[in-house]
Amino acid sequence: MESFIFTVQEINTLLKKSIENEEYFKNIYVIGELSNLTLNKSGHIYFSIKDEKAAISCMIWKDNGNKLINLNPKEGMKITCSGRITYYVPTGKINFEVRDVKLEGKGELQEIFDQRKNELEKAGWFDRSLKKPIPRFPKNIGIVTAPTGAAIRDIVTTIKRRYPLVNIFLFPSQVQGEQAQFDISKKIKQADSFVTKLDLLIVGRGGGSYEDLWSFNEMPVLQAIKDANIPIISAVGHEPDTTLADYVADFRAATPTAAGEISTPDILELKRELSYYYSQYKKELQKIYEYNQKQINTNQEKILNTTFNHIKLETTKLESLKEHFIKQIKNFYLFEQNNLKTYFEKFELLNPKKPLEKGYALLKNKNGQIINSNNDFKLNDEIEIVLKKLLITSEIKDIKENK
Repeated sequence: MESFIFTVQEINTLLKKSIENEEYFKNIYVIGELSNLTLNKSGHIYFSIKDEKAAISCMIWKDNGNKLINLNPKEGMKITCSGRITYYVPTGKINFEVRDVKLEGKGELQEIFDQRKNELEKAGWFDRSLKKPIPRFPKNIGIVTAPTGAAIRDIVTTIKRRYPLVNIFLFPSQVQGEQAQFDISKKIKQADSFVTKLDLLIVGRGGGSYEDLWSFNEMPVLQAIKDANIPIISAVGHEPDTTLADYVADFRAATPTAAGEISTPDILELKRELSYYYSQYKKELQKIYEYNQKQINTNQEKILNTTFNHIKLETTKLESLKEHFIKQIKNFYLFEQNNLKTYFEKFELLNPKKPLEKGYALLKNKNGQIINSNNDFKLNDEIEIVLKKLLITSEIKDIKENK
């Protein structure tokens, strides 16, 4: 087997890629005691967090340095850090790059939090029966948060990526400071009665210190969430951060990004789901079509056989009727022929010219009318004598009674 020989830089570079490309190490939380705190002139802060058995080197860049400075850090202070694991190639050292810091341990605010939480829980503010369902296919989503920063960017980006059909309405609010609780409450009420009916409202902000997030533990905010008619998702800080708004809201998202995911279906998943249903329905329709086609063929054969037999039967009947009608017509013809012969013979007997064949004659006046009464003869009138083959014109010279 061929052996590979690495340089130190090559092996360290491979380790860096292996560690930093691991999804698990890109967003982790570590709890421990603060030690070896060093505030660099550049604004970067270097320190370690440790427990009884181990320690890890940490750094927090100047852009996020205030998140640790605001906690008034001291050696031995118990903190929770969120960030990612990095590997420094030149020294071959693993570091924890911290993005956010949270102070652990009970303080005055924590006591207020616990007391208020117990009171609201006893009053039934957290009951599951009060929770409104999150619609699967929202058309209009409202967001109450700061108009700038990572929170609004993460929420909007996530929603548009997952479900671009939805309409997004931003209700910009203060999310930190003494007046934030009143502004957040006001914007929740505005969203709840907005002219465009919202299907869902996301209320939250990005990460920060315990004090930074405190507005979401204040009663005006909690009351507005409880009184809202539309479902509300609480999305405050990072996963370890918990506020009373999380308990009162209809659903709690660990992060603003998670809120965007919870509030919308994944359009790619919907397409896959629709494709699956289309395939299944197509198969079912094919089965139904084949079954009905088989039934049609069977029924068609039955109908053809029945029709053929019926036609055969009716043809036989028609032939029989035809023979009967022909016979009837012949009989009728012979009967009428005899009648005509009889009528003709009678007609011949009644024919006034028939006697002419026996030597008799017809007498007509000058108007061509047959003379059939003695009273119609007048002296000197012209009359016509109609014989079988002769027509004689004569004048009446004398009229006598034939005795």
